[in-house]
Amino acid sequence: MLGRAFDLDILNPVKNSTYFHSAIDIVSALAEEYCCGQAILEIATDFISDFALRIKADECIRSYKAHTWELPQDHCIYNVQPIATLMAICKKSSSDMPDDLFLRSFAARYDLICKTKSCIADNNFYLNPLNVMEYLRAWNLGAISDEAMLKEMMSGAMRKSMIAEFSQCLPAAEKPRWAQQLTPLSGHECRLINKAIERILDIELKRGDSETPVSPLAYEIRVISGIDRLLQILQALGKDKPVAKGYYANLNKREILSSLLQACTPADSDTPQELKRKAKAVGITDEQLAEAAMFSRRWLEITEEAIGWKGLSSGAYYFMAHTADILDDRAKSRISRYSAVEPGDFADGACDPAWFHEIYKALGRKRYEFIYASAKHVADGNRHSRSRKLSDALLGNLKAKQVMEEISEKRNKDLVVSLGLIPLGRNRHSDLKERYIFLNKFLKDSKQFGAQRQESEGRAVKLALDNLARTAGYGDSTRLTWSMEATLIKDAEKYLVPKHFGGVSLRLLIDDGEPEIICESNGKILQNIPSKLKKETYVRHLKEVYKLLKEQHSRGRALLEQAMIESAEFSGYEISSLKENPIIWKMFSRLVLVTDSGQTGFPGEDGASIISAEGVINAISADNRLRIAHPFDLFSSKEWSAYQSFVFDHQWRQPFKQVFRELYIPTTEEKGSNRSMRYSGNQIMPSRAAALLKKRQWTVDYDYGLQKICFNSNVTAVLYAMADWFSPADIESPTLEYVEFHDRRTFKDKKISEVSPIAFSEIMRDVDLAVSVAHAGGVDPETSHSTIEMRRAIVSHTLPMLGISNVSLAGNFAKVSGQLGCYNIHLGSGTIHKEGGTQIAVLPVHAQNRGRIFLPFLDEDPKTAEIISKILLFADDSGIKDPSILNQL
Repeated sequence: MLGRAFDLDILNPVKNSTYFHSAIDIVSALAEEYCCGQAILEIATDFISDFALRIKADECIRSYKAHTWELPQDHCIYNVQPIATLMAICKKSSSDMPDDLFLRSFAARYDLICKTKSCIADNNFYLNPLNVMEYLRAWNLGAISDEAMLKEMMSGAMRKSMIAEFSQCLPAAEKPRWAQQLTPLSGHECRLINKAIERILDIELKRGDSETPVSPLAYEIRVISGIDRLLQILQALGKDKPVAKGYYANLNKREILSSLLQACTPADSDTPQELKRKAKAVGITDEQLAEAAMFSRRWLEITEEAIGWKGLSSGAYYFMAHTADILDDRAKSRISRYSAVEPGDFADGACDPAWFHEIYKALGRKRYEFIYASAKHVADGNRHSRSRKLSDALLGNLKAKQVMEEISEKRNKDLVVSLGLIPLGRNRHSDLKERYIFLNKFLKDSKQFGAQRQESEGRAVKLALDNLARTAGYGDSTRLTWSMEATLIKDAEKYLVPKHFGGVSLRLLIDDGEPEIICESNGKILQNIPSKLKKETYVRHLKEVYKLLKEQHSRGRALLEQAMIESAEFSGYEISSLKENPIIWKMFSRLVLVTDSGQTGFPGEDGASIISAEGVINAISADNRLRIAHPFDLFSSKEWSAYQSFVFDHQWRQPFKQVFRELYIPTTEEKGSNRSMRYSGNQIMPSRAAALLKKRQWTVDYDYGLQKICFNSNVTAVLYAMADWFSPADIESPTLEYVEFHDRRTFKDKKISEVSPIAFSEIMRDVDLAVSVAHAGGVDPETSHSTIEMRRAIVSHTLPMLGISNVSLAGNFAKVSGQLGCYNIHLGSGTIHKEGGTQIAVLPVHAQNRGRIFLPFLDEDPKTAEIISKILLFADDSGIKDPSILNQL
């Protein structure tokens, strides 16, 4: 029977049968569920023991071509069912076995390894009968002698895995996240493993250019301790420079020694004095030690003291921050000691000028250049060259005008980030203003490109402004932005006064926050500037200032909305300063602010107070912290309706939706999950939805679909749908599945209760907009006549039949006046908003025969049934019993 398992005439029809893969999935699921039971483990062990006893070595492996296009390969009996499943059960649950059962299971599987050693050594099959920790347990139980265990580690079939995993478990090894759950080794286990490692090192460190039998094992060593081994590695390297590990192992001398150097760490008893003395004795220079420490950071502190290079550790972490692709927790912790900049932002191009100058001053130019060159060997991608640009900018080796010219020509984002770091010229104010205007023009020009390029260039400009703010001493880009906007309006003050040219006067007028050129002749306003004046220098400058102020109005509106979304804070002093800018102040004064103590109100005309909707005046000091209130703040303070009434009664036009902005509150069910299902089942047009969301900083990711990254809230939202976001759906409009939330940096699941309520609301607002605007209008192609217009007609005819008089139709919405509130229900998506409140999540339960639900109406579209059901439900809202809905009301 076993021999016939490799008979392709029998095997292929089985594999090609309809239910083969389903059967394998069922078997695997059953094994996963019941593998820990004692009876199952005994049955599996008995079967494998009998199997190992009866089968011969030449029956275990067959060489054949699984497919016509393949070369013949060795195939092992372990891949054949039920052996594969039974092997997996024993391997996975070996730690749950009592010692006697484990020893029987281990012996049987080890016997099979001996019979298929060549197949295992060549890694020609995926199911390994044993894991390396089982060897260690068998050794502890006396089933394997010391000599046999050392032989397995040096020449056994699983030698590479043993050296890698055993050395990773040693106390001195750095533990990545996946290794933190490994069982610590006992003292006698460590001594055995170190004995094997020392033997490997004795052989490998004496090698020439040719590979040795233990070179593959040396590459797998995760930790080596002591000054003596460090110096031996450096001696073996000679004049060669260490190189970072690649994706594929290369067993040449330089890569092996580099791997060993990276694994090397000081022993607990090592001292700087001992390192200096021993290095001098064997001829290792200070430069070689510094280079080694740059490559293996665990030597940084001891090396810095040994060679007397003050600033070496700080410099190493500076370049690590700028050039590493991923920073572990230890590196982030060390970087945070030197700089207040978020460690992850350095890799994008952020820079801390104070940290750089501190390092440069401590090391000096020559030593700084040395560690810069050393950092090249551990840098990821082109980030080392970018760090060069940042350094050149900080040292003044780059000229701002030349950099701006190159940026305009090539749109190089590294240069954009560097522009903010170039020291300001003698005329600091003028230089600062010129760069600020240039960066905003660069950002504006990026709108001609795709969403992903807009996002990357926008990120570069944000970092450039942050860098420029630090260079100019502002602390952060928000303060710089408002200061520069105030400066721009001051430069325009002389143009607010009429300038006379004969009988014609020209001036700028700022009315309702927007600039306008006023041209008058004999008391009459002219539509255009006379042609004879257009060549005047004053007129050219007037038009340039007008254009700048128009851009400032547009830019200020976007900045204020972004400040609300990001909860950016303003000091009382900054608010009073904004009053000097009539363009910004006109918009700002129409927005509700909230103080750090929870008081709300519109900015007073004096710039030193806020006025609530009830007219209560609260003074604010220069040190008070305020921010633009989000609807969530007003909802939480129960003042939302009051401010809506105030704005409506005074007929104010806010620069963007604030008090009438849609608000989305997580439901109780959503808070305990990282997914929101409230838009599940809505059909959308993917091309329209993608185009709409891209304008709102969503990007298309090939792995995850549409996603939005919120840097301030440290969250990434992913919109899942059965859609191809890169091309339109040809057959049927896809259906939204859910919105999922992840940590921005680790991409681990993030519960909605841990997501900022403001970030959650804004993300769901984007999705709601996409559902409303890009809604397909139907469920199946054959019911495509169920457009919004048709639904409006259905609703208008249905309501009188049911005697409902508290529902009216306005545009694409059904407006319901209930006893508990007024509601707007969208006729396309079915989303519900309570006036003066939040969006209300009501999840429909559809029947299985989608698109074929009976209705006593003109249409059979289940989406129409859902919308009408919602209208009927909220028209009689006093009768709602569902607690999840009542909690939202």
